[in-house]
Amino acid sequence: MIAVPYLRNYLYSILLIASSLSAAETDSIVFEEHTLTADLLVAMVMHVNPGIAELSAAAEAAAFSVEPAGSLDDPVFSYAFAPRTFGREGQGLNQKIELSQSIPWPGTLAAREQAARSSAIAADESVNALRLHVASLARSAYAEWYFTHRALEIHDSTHNLLEELRSVALTRYASGRALQQDVLQVELEQLHLHRHSLMLTQQRYAAKAQINALLNRSPDAPVPEPGTVSTPRSVAPLEILQIHALQAHPELRRLDAQIARHEAQVTVAEKALLPDLRFTAGYNSLWDEADKRPVVGISINVPFNRSKRKAEVSRAKAEVRRTQSRLANQRAQLLGELARARAKVIESLESVQLYENSLLPLADEFLDAALANYKSGAGDFLSVIAAEKHRLTAAEELERNRADYIRRYAELERWAGAPLDRTGYPGSEVNHDYQ
Repeated sequence: MIAVPYLRNYLYSILLIASSLSAAETDSIVFEEHTLTADLLVAMVMHVNPGIAELSAAAEAAAFSVEPAGSLDDPVFSYAFAPRTFGREGQGLNQKIELSQSIPWPGTLAAREQAARSSAIAADESVNALRLHVASLARSAYAEWYFTHRALEIHDSTHNLLEELRSVALTRYASGRALQQDVLQVELEQLHLHRHSLMLTQQRYAAKAQINALLNRSPDAPVPEPGTVSTPRSVAPLEILQIHALQAHPELRRLDAQIARHEAQVTVAEKALLPDLRFTAGYNSLWDEADKRPVVGISINVPFNRSKRKAEVSRAKAEVRRTQSRLANQRAQLLGELARARAKVIESLESVQLYENSLLPLADEFLDAALANYKSGAGDFLSVIAAEKHRLTAAEELERNRADYIRRYAELERWAGAPLDRTGYPGSEVNHDYQ
């Protein structure tokens, strides 16, 4: 995901979205909880995602290839007889029995086994990398599901407020204490609110369809409402996250394993320049003298064409250099993306705190004061409408920043290479109870 990031992310996303083709088979998945959390969604997606199942099976197959790679070839048994000696008087059937075993040059089998083991490790890390990507997609889908629900709830309360304002404006207009434009202004604001609600409703449906696609369900399958969100107040220092990512990120570990595999392949290629051995033991009754019948021997292949074997050594060494360069490039990209993701998380945290502690309370006070002044006749209606717009914007922006926090925190975990605990530090087993 780090090297050629757009291509890898695109392939992962295609793998996930394509899973919706089998939705009819997995619509039996039901939510036992009345509310949906990001952790619950991630766990369910991990359980049903076919991409993870596919790579896990590939990793299992790679693990089973380790033992055969380090094993000797099967011994060869051969048998022959002279048919015209069958039934001769005073002489049994003349026959020849031979057992041979091919043994590569010392160190060859160990190198082959190491190459296979490194391939298995790389396959495991590919699964872990996909898990990180899937978790990020699931949390991003949950973030949009959360925001659209909360935004529509805010619109419902704002609609009730506008209805109250309309009643007040009608009463004041009927008594001659207000202009008709006050009534028209609040009705116009209601229409704008309704239009925005329609847009949010479509966004909520799109978020539900995305969640169901990740779960291999039909787009219209029911999804529980999102739970509440309380954001942590800190995140681990960048140095801690960088150290952990460089040591444990599955993409880097996968490349480390690939380098080890290529290095083992260099050893295998170098051993191919040396002869293989074949030990033979047998019994040949075609010989008249009994002492000549038991035989043992050894044979070797003669690698005359050394140029092709040297070319294979050079190719394997070039693969080592290529993968090492790719690893260095990915490390640099990883550190940059990690710093960027952490900065965005901090921005979301500070924005949430700003809206919770200052902007939203101030907007509430502004609206209360403007409404009280209008009811008492000391204020104008445009001030009430302006205060209502400020309050609606502040409430929506708070929920948008909370949703952005969920999404950005998932990105931070993806680049850190592991889930983060409530304090923002990497942990082996994490429960995001704030989501």
